[in-house]
Amino acid sequence: EINLHMPALIPDDYLGDVHQRLLFYKRISNTDTQEKLDNIRMELIDRFGIPPQPVKQLFAVHQLRLKAEQLGITKIDIGGQGGHIEFAPDTPVQAMSIIQMMQKNPTYFRMEGGQRLKVMVMLEDYQKRIQFISDLLDSLLKELN
Repeated sequence: EINLHMPALIPDDYLGDVHQRLLFYKRISNTDTQEKLDNIRMELIDRFGIPPQPVKQLFAVHQLRLKAEQLGITKIDIGGQGGHIEFAPDTPVQAMSIIQMMQKNPTYFRMEGGQRLKVMVMLEDYQKRIQFISDLLDSLLKELN
């Protein structure tokens, strides 16, 4: 579950047909690769024009979801004041990767219990919030490979 406390949706003034909208939501949530996500985005653009910000944010959230799934992250809840990231007990992420991340940025991160990383960063701007989490997930993914 990913909650970035920002609008991430297909507004009805962009796509008026409720049934179509629901189909797109369903397809987006069921995608399991970046390529499929990109294809759906292209289809939306072809059919309905340049997407407004909330649609871009919807795709950004699902991009993060795909990365989080690979990392065994069960929850990301980050708002303007920071938040937390929860790892599954069987996450492939090594404790050492998280420790090194905390050592590099001791004011940004703190572990709460065994599975929960507290994020203490001011991220009022939606784009910065998406970018911060994306970079964090990318650096953890790099450690896996």
